[in-house]
Amino acid sequence: MRARLLALLGGSCVGLVGLIGFLHTPYGRPLMRRLGMACPAAKVSPGEVEAVRLRAVAALRTELPSPARPAVGQTLDVSRAADVTAWARARRLACVESTRPSHTIKCEGAAGEPTRDPKTPPVDQIVFAFAPDGRLISVDRLRSRLTATEASRLFGQAADDLAAALGPGRLAGDATPDYLASGSMHVAQLAYRFSDYLATVTAMNISAAL
Repeated sequence: MRARLLALLGGSCVGLVGLIGFLHTPYGRPLMRRLGMACPAAKVSPGEVEAVRLRAVAALRTELPSPARPAVGQTLDVSRAADVTAWARARRLACVESTRPSHTIKCEGAAGEPTRDPKTPPVDQIVFAFAPDGRLISVDRLRSRLTATEASRLFGQAADDLAAALGPGRLAGDATPDYLASGSMHVAQLAYRFSDYLATVTAMNISAAL
């Protein structure tokens, strides 16, 4: 059985918004079809998408400011599309820019991202999302085609990196290889909630759902 590691790191829109983004990846679309879902954002404007994002973010924020805001080499609320494009070009990533339903830059096959183990599969997809005024507001990373052992190890690495920058987060579920491999939709999630930064790391076994 293969596990999937869904990493949502950085940005001010994660959680529900990140899940919607996952459902539009090559791995989430079959699950969405199986659930009989249609894209709810297909007919909305960027402004409407932003209003939904702000409501979702408001429900997740706490009063404590974040000690750091890691965002895959970018600066949240400062970086623009040109900055992301230059970053991706330097790493020879193939990216597609879209403006509807919201402004995003989606980079596929992000093999240029360094990993601690060269045998680990590269990041499949990085999605940078921008507010209507052009500010970078979120970064989502997806890594798939992992064994349960690889997913567990990468989850642990991401947890260590975030703990070094942000302190302890809120862990739910079980990220051990045995648990992830033992059933479809088995999930482990690490969440950080600040007034100015949200981060979520999720390891999810979705093999049977596909």
